[in-house]
Amino acid sequence: MINTSMFNENTRVKIPAILHLIHLGYDYLSLKNQDWDKDTNIFPQLFIAAISKINPNIPRGDGNRILADLKLLLDNEDLGKAFFERLTNRSQTKLIDFENFNNNSFHVVTELHIKTEMIHFLKQDTFFGISQLNYNNHHRNNR
Repeated sequence: MINTSMFNENTRVKIPAILHLIHLGYDYLSLKNQDWDKDTNIFPQLFIAAISKINPNIPRGDGNRILADLKLLLDNEDLGKAFFERLTNRSQTKLIDFENFNNNSFHVVTELHIKTEMIHFLKQDTFFGISQLNYNNHHRNNR
């Protein structure tokens, strides 16, 4: 007889997906001792470190300004258009290093709460990528 208690979401989906992503170069990020902005789900320390890595010539402290600017873009009621344009803009401080993709940072977490004015849900296996921007960070623009 098969022990079905061994077969659950963690053993069949979550852990294999995370292991696959780690194999692809993602870093697993435990939320236990992390500090992140609950409104945007951006991890400020990781974001600023990643921005500084792909933009080594930016003045110290500009990472906080860039993060504040991004938060404003995420508040736009344009379904993410302004954020996407900033993300792909190559004339300002780079958020993605398209020329040397290995300069970018990739993280994955198992579960992350998404809260908006209208909804609250648990996003599982959340992928963080390029410069610590959360690809699942569309909740505000999908009202």
